[in-house]
Amino acid sequence: MKKIIVTLLLILLALKTEAQTSVFTVVDDLLLKGNYQKALLLLKEEQPKTTEVLVKIAAIHQTVDDYTNAIKYYKLALNLEDKEAIKVKLGAVYNSAGFTSKTIEIYEEIIKKDTSNLLVASNLGKLYLANNKSKSAEKIYRYLHKKDSLNPNYPYQLAKSLSKQNKKFEMGQSYLDAYMIDTLHLKSIYGVAKFFKELRVKDSTMLFIDKGLKIDSSNLNFLQLKASELYFRKEYKSTLNYLKKLDSLNFKSLNTYEMFGMCYLNLKDFELAELNFKKALKLERTNSKIHYRLGNMYYQNNNFKLAKIYLMQSIMYDKPDIDKQYMLLGIISKNENNQEKSIGYFDKAYKNNFNNYNALFQLALASDSYYKDKKIAYKQYQKYIERFDTKDKEITNYVLQRLKEIKKQSFIDGEIIK
Repeated sequence: MKKIIVTLLLILLALKTEAQTSVFTVVDDLLLKGNYQKALLLLKEEQPKTTEVLVKIAAIHQTVDDYTNAIKYYKLALNLEDKEAIKVKLGAVYNSAGFTSKTIEIYEEIIKKDTSNLLVASNLGKLYLANNKSKSAEKIYRYLHKKDSLNPNYPYQLAKSLSKQNKKFEMGQSYLDAYMIDTLHLKSIYGVAKFFKELRVKDSTMLFIDKGLKIDSSNLNFLQLKASELYFRKEYKSTLNYLKKLDSLNFKSLNTYEMFGMCYLNLKDFELAELNFKKALKLERTNSKIHYRLGNMYYQNNNFKLAKIYLMQSIMYDKPDIDKQYMLLGIISKNENNQEKSIGYFDKAYKNNFNNYNALFQLALASDSYYKDKKIAYKQYQKYIERFDTKDKEITNYVLQRLKEIKKQSFIDGEIIK
């Protein structure tokens, strides 16, 4: 009798397994056609809810970026079976959903129980690096390098963790270790080149830059590094060759345009220097250094008028951005009925940021309230209209009205304001 019962149970189990396999076949066919909802419906109707079914449901939700439900079903699967593979998947979903601390917690738990899972350890190291846990990252990558000494990525990542801790020489050695394992490992070659450049070891810097460019002649990182190294060696014509290569690859940056301009300036080609400095200003209009470069260029070209304009703009844009602090101090003084002090603060706010239209308006208001001579406020109101008439409709209407009133009162008092 017992044999009959066991046989029946085995038959039932086999039938269920066969039925479930059949469901998975249908589901896989639906997934290939992109019919995720129908596949989910079929799986959610399936009984019993085995670990395999729950994991399959979670995976589909994960595929369509429905992380909440993916997490839910992976957790349900883990309640049935405490499997490492499911934990790894759950960690990946948490990471995709932005729950980094949860991912780290899961990966740390896996590594504690299974130190042989190098893939999880590597992913944990990357998370440590991304979340400024550089000492933990260093520990992981030292361990990984010990376990697999032929993988160049481990000493490369170790170098990055050392860099974050300001361990420059250890960092450089680790980049070199990665390069010695794989002489085609571009990221490590770039790290070594930058390391030697920082140490100002010119020959070694250029050696590794050239190694990188030999492997990938269009690599933007190495092209920039080569141009920079040649520029600081004052090899301006050679620098231009690499800058032109960057330009042909549609790479645009403030730094490259500035370097273009300085090369042409040093070669006394003022027209092309001007062209490239102005391209730089299109990327960052308020860059005080580029304004200074233009001022210096116009001075060298004996155009003193333009030189003065750009040098004054350089001074203007070089001011520290502390206008907000002065604005708040001005408002506080105004609320304390100390108009004289508020005028000083609003004036400083505007002079520290000539684009702060509210600072100029508040300065005009405070001057209007404090000074008997309304010509002082009138000039400031006029300046506001000249510069900021389109900034704020309500303020502009008030200023225009106040200008009329002051002009009218001055006329009554026998004085004409122009």
